[in-house]
Amino acid sequence: MADKRHVVVVCGYGCHLDTPLRPYLDRVFRFIQDEHPNAVIFCGGFTQKKTAPGVSEAGLMRKYIKADQFSELMFRVFEEYDSYTTYANIQNAAWRIGNWLICRGIFGDEKIRITIFCEATRAANVIMLARHFMGSFVESIDDITVETASWERADPFRQVGNLIHNKLAITCPWLGLAEREHNRRVKRAEHI
Repeated sequence: MADKRHVVVVCGYGCHLDTPLRPYLDRVFRFIQDEHPNAVIFCGGFTQKKTAPGVSEAGLMRKYIKADQFSELMFRVFEEYDSYTTYANIQNAAWRIGNWLICRGIFGDEKIRITIFCEATRAANVIMLARHFMGSFVESIDDITVETASWERADPFRQVGNLIHNKLAITCPWLGLAEREHNRRVKRAEHI
């Protein structure tokens, strides 16, 4: 497994560092230093347009981690700032991974490993979505791992609804559930 190319996906959680986001990002930074991935994808849109105008979750995380200080020879850095939901974080990260592999001339035969950082209550959702959207990039589901931190104060049981919602969005895409939730979150971002 150590010889496989390694991609790290970091899911965002707000556009302000005066939240538990700072210790989460410190952990991501240490992981990057220790693991030396080939690519890092920061995911998260402009989710708090009123209180953090012009700041995306992805941009905030990239800047805080100072990802640009790492040489391009060490790893490639991507920002995915069109994500307003966990579903979109993983779907859009998968798209970025696919494009990165194609640009590197890596096609279906060479498999990679993927580590995804997220808030702990979202882990089951992230795993389900990653297996769906990123499964073709890995040799086995063991090559997709999730690193978590726990700071969410809402009832974790709330995530059960999101898990069911996203499972329906995957299995019944014609219902447009993911698109409707994305549009709802974009509108909500205007007032936060």
